[in-house]
Amino acid sequence: MQKEHFIIIGLVIGIAIGGMGGYSLKSCKTPEITSCPVAKGLSEDEVSNKVSTYINKKFLHPQGMEGKITTISPYGENLYKIDLEILMGTQVLGKEVVYATKDGELLVLSAKCLVNMSEKAPRVNVSINDDPSKGNKNAKVVIIEFSDYACPYCAKFELQILPMIMEEYGNEVLFVFRDFPVHGGNSLKAAEAANCAGEQGKFWKYHELLFEKQNEWYSNLSMLETYASELGLDIAKFNECLNSRKYEEEVLKDRQDGIKAGVTGTPTIFINGRIIEGAQPYEVFKEVIDDELEK
Repeated sequence: MQKEHFIIIGLVIGIAIGGMGGYSLKSCKTPEITSCPVAKGLSEDEVSNKVSTYINKKFLHPQGMEGKITTISPYGENLYKIDLEILMGTQVLGKEVVYATKDGELLVLSAKCLVNMSEKAPRVNVSINDDPSKGNKNAKVVIIEFSDYACPYCAKFELQILPMIMEEYGNEVLFVFRDFPVHGGNSLKAAEAANCAGEQGKFWKYHELLFEKQNEWYSNLSMLETYASELGLDIAKFNECLNSRKYEEEVLKDRQDGIKAGVTGTPTIFINGRIIEGAQPYEVFKEVIDDELEK
């Protein structure tokens, strides 16, 4: 009889399967599990779909890879054994074996790593403060982004994903932008400049320019004034604001608030307190927003 003792181990461990291919299923924390009741309820196809969606969304898609299930078969009373191919485009990086309980609740990535696929991360209380926002101020769903104007993944979220969110959900969401400069003094200066543009009613236009042209201004801060001129701002007022550094404290406060909320990199997005890290595919944000709207 096949042994299943590995799923009753409670450990915290980091794993990196398929190291030669350069991919990783990250690290995971396992709860202390003392028993393993017989799990029933889902078909092979249902478990296969759930595992595929979870692994790709959580681990592989953010690394530009795709996991494809090749076979799934019963493994003892409680489990399904699942064979995976890890792909980048058409190239097969490696093959892996994982296990899932038959109710589709628990995923075993290795003998020492068990993941609860149904477990949701706790909500984080993140304040809106007085930061720039757009959308419906009374919306049921509040999206708060912590971002850096010099971050390429932040630019991807702002220029590609956020417009899709606002187009689909419009008046159903409120989007709030908060600064989290991580790329040094130039990032801080750009954030201050955006706030100065906001004094003249041009925050969002200036904000978008910074993301569109981040490689340009990051190596030449004089472009901050050029963008203000292109948008028709009063240059004397803009320069006075920027040179006074009046928004430095505000920007750094955003960063401190982000650290307190658990932000460690950019972009980090909170949807009603539910954290999403990185410029994930649009579908990841859509799933969480839809879930919040249904409540």
